[in-house]
Amino acid sequence: METILLATYRRDIRRHLELAQAHGAGLELQIYGYEPNLLDEGWRDLVVQHKALLRGFEGALALHGAFYDLCPASLDRRVAALARERFLLNLDIAAELGARHVVFHTDFIPVVPNPFYRAGWTERQVVFWQGMVPEIGQRRLTVALENLWEPQPDIVGQVLDQINSPLLGACLDVGHCYLYAPAHPLADWVARLSGRLVHCHLNNHGGRYDDHLPLDAPGGVIRYREDVLPLLNGLATRPWCVLEMDDLEHLERSLRYLGR
Repeated sequence: METILLATYRRDIRRHLELAQAHGAGLELQIYGYEPNLLDEGWRDLVVQHKALLRGFEGALALHGAFYDLCPASLDRRVAALARERFLLNLDIAAELGARHVVFHTDFIPVVPNPFYRAGWTERQVVFWQGMVPEIGQRRLTVALENLWEPQPDIVGQVLDQINSPLLGACLDVGHCYLYAPAHPLADWVARLSGRLVHCHLNNHGGRYDDHLPLDAPGGVIRYREDVLPLLNGLATRPWCVLEMDDLEHLERSLRYLGR
């Protein structure tokens, strides 16, 4: 595991930046996705602040894009257009900050049993992201599609296969796999997405909620040393691995667990 990043959804990134610099880690800035109203007012001032703080920062830099209530595969063209508008602004912000990866969700709804939903959803996702690929390339970025409620890895895998662009890859969220896709072990996800896996979110939870706990949290259901790290370390091309837990003590504990 070569490239480690620390996630934070705070506006003030100074303490996370200091921790990242102390451990030779990068940063994933999530505020531009977790606070969607910021994209209507205030984002320019925050970008100026973040650019000043990040001047001279040598770690890997990523950004988590907007996701609340956005549906890029919507049947309603105006809804899909809103997702595109938000995503394009996220790409602009990422490029201005000097980030290389941007993470987006696909908004798959697993409780819809109609088989036509999956086929139509896949078709519309492909159309949407094919239209985004030139925009991603112009900004010299890589976009990673993150699994959230997807119950099996082929859902995102099929979209990426059909688009088949090096600018569009997968973000594997390990916690989401254990919480929302219990029928498929993590090895299935890694095997299915391995050729397109560019980004990975790491945290632990107790099996009921997406708690974003440290990797070795007492009572955590995910065994990182035994079940997760060997899979990731065995990949020919290793993804950026993000410790997705905003709490600084959780981050420090996870860094120690990884021997950083």
